[in-house]
Amino acid sequence: MNTKTAQEDVIIRPMDEKDMADAHVMTQALHWPHTLQDWQQIVSVGHALVMEAEGRLIGTACLVPQGKYASVGLIVISDDFQGRGLGRQIMNDIMSCAEPGSYLYLTATEMGKPLYQKIGFEEYAVIEQYQNVVETEKVTLVHPKADAGIRKMDVGEEQTLKQMMNASCGMDRGAIGDLVLNTSNQTLVIEDEGKITGFAVCRDFGRGCCIGPVIAENPQHALALISHQLLACDQQFVRLDIVNQYREIGTQLSAWGLNKVDTVSQMVKGEVPRAEGDLIQFCLVSQAMG
Repeated sequence: MNTKTAQEDVIIRPMDEKDMADAHVMTQALHWPHTLQDWQQIVSVGHALVMEAEGRLIGTACLVPQGKYASVGLIVISDDFQGRGLGRQIMNDIMSCAEPGSYLYLTATEMGKPLYQKIGFEEYAVIEQYQNVVETEKVTLVHPKADAGIRKMDVGEEQTLKQMMNASCGMDRGAIGDLVLNTSNQTLVIEDEGKITGFAVCRDFGRGCCIGPVIAENPQHALALISHQLLACDQQFVRLDIVNQYREIGTQLSAWGLNKVDTVSQMVKGEVPRAEGDLIQFCLVSQAMG
């Protein structure tokens, strides 16, 4: 699929392997943290388009199918091509890659929100980004309630965790679940009377590593999982993207020495995603994948 835009010198086409390095350079110019490996991982679970003009890459967009939903991310237009309606054009084309009837969602900066509102997206959640180099002497261990304990994931438990990811978001996140579990540095679970009731993944991302998703039944269990992950990351740069509805998470991260560096909006075009059951996603996999 190659699309001519209204401006004849600009085309939109599927991203291929040789485009990845140029796409990475574009996000580096915006001071986004994504490594080339981060780009490759996102594209591996979805669709990606590039915009080309004058023989060079000037725009990107990605879409990750998740059952009846799909996330849109990594929408970039080069500075020297801004203000020509190209952001809306590549948005329209990447949205058309979704299955008919899909609900679309994304994470938007304040700068990007007006465009997304014009094409029918509405805010439904606020995400706060925390990050810093971890100093474990500042981190206090939080214990889960009652008789629950925390341990490393065992081989063979992957399917259970993927089902928990689905339930916590009301989506089919099987491909994303495979990606995060296969690239995890450490996956911790909460077990209560023989049943897994929460988990947290720590994996490489950007300038160091990220903790997410974090899925649990309550904020205390989420903080217990996060504290155990942080204590394994001494002197490493760590990032978390948290749902700000649960204020105690952000308050505790600040107390542990992580800085809030950004606030963004989760927006949806269609039905707002709803969790199924008692599980809550407290930390995103990433802003591009939700």
